[in-house]
Amino acid sequence: MIIYNVHPVNPQRRYLDSVARILKDEGGIAVYPTDTVYGIGACVSNPKAIDKISHLLMKDKKRSFSFICSDFSQISTYCHLSNAHFKLMKKYLPGPFTFILPATNLVPKKICPKRKTVGIRIPNCAVVLELVKTIGEPIANTSIGLPGDLRGDPEEVRPAVINEVDVMLDMGPLDDPSGSTIIDLTTEDPEMIREGKGKWEE
Repeated sequence: MIIYNVHPVNPQRRYLDSVARILKDEGGIAVYPTDTVYGIGACVSNPKAIDKISHLLMKDKKRSFSFICSDFSQISTYCHLSNAHFKLMKKYLPGPFTFILPATNLVPKKICPKRKTVGIRIPNCAVVLELVKTIGEPIANTSIGLPGDLRGDPEEVRPAVINEVDVMLDMGPLDDPSGSTIIDLTTEDPEMIREGKGKWEE
């Protein structure tokens, strides 16, 4: 596995280009920081890599990945986004929130089998946002730990997982690692599914 020690505010362009090439051109898997915990993911267009991540983390196949997007333009490609939801999300993103939205038919079946909804993130983390911009498509993302196991330090990741990862962007230990706050926007009124790091004030 390749490890790049990346700057948290001004991530090195050569590292981003290398990781983007591994994910986009080689179908690789990466570990990277977010504003909540370290994530593991692959390009949304690469279902084989997504399957491999599910196997590594022993994830329930019915459980969907969230999408890390760089902006609202990417979100609108994969989700049905109303004006009201756009205005609401703009108040909280970038930030430690996952918003559940109705999925478009561009969401791969392998990632969201029923294609009804998808979780969307725009983290407040320059490293992963610049990576997604460099790739040119969202990352299908999940946390690096097992359910309930939040990882804020890449050195704590299980060897069985790390040995199968192609590349890591290492920003060092994260302050206050915690899950994102999950908000369901597919109901009549926004509903908080999980309280996490983000403060919800609606």
